[in-house]
Amino acid sequence: MKELMDRPEQAMANAGLIFIFTVWLQGQMSDLVILKKNPDLVADFVANPAKIPTPYHDLRVSYWERQFGDVMKEFVEAFSDQLTEQELNEIDEIFHVRNMIGHAHVSVGRDYMLYRPGSSRKEKEILSAFNPEPVADQANPVMIKLSFWRPEVFNSLSDKIGRLDQVCFAKLAGVLGVPHGRIR
Repeated sequence: MKELMDRPEQAMANAGLIFIFTVWLQGQMSDLVILKKNPDLVADFVANPAKIPTPYHDLRVSYWERQFGDVMKEFVEAFSDQLTEQELNEIDEIFHVRNMIGHAHVSVGRDYMLYRPGSSRKEKEILSAFNPEPVADQANPVMIKLSFWRPEVFNSLSDKIGRLDQVCFAKLAGVLGVPHGRIR
């Protein structure tokens, strides 16, 4: 009997889920930055959950046009005094995973994707974020194998995304006086 999904299909499906949840995290980071920088918008934003105030909407749309890394940098700067080392590391890891998915070589004929950093700076950032085990005969520049079909890989990333949402972003929304559900 054939499995519901073979490994290559599972790898692509899981990569797609991870990627779309990073888009969702980016939206939450954007909302938190907007609210932190514009405290005058909080009351109207919270008062009517059925409607987004026009000034808030205009700012939100401008953030949709930004790259994840730019939003992440602004978010980290805005909340640096309230983020734990673990949260900073997880945000950084999610950033790199998102970029790797977006720039990976994908094939339906294998159960992994391949990613090669475009520069030595990017390679150092990725190796620092993931601290992988050294590989004998490693390609130079480094080649990263992404095996999203593996439950331990997918679950680890899902757990990090969940913690950022349910712990980190919920905490920051509370500090700003905004129900977390309003930005989720």
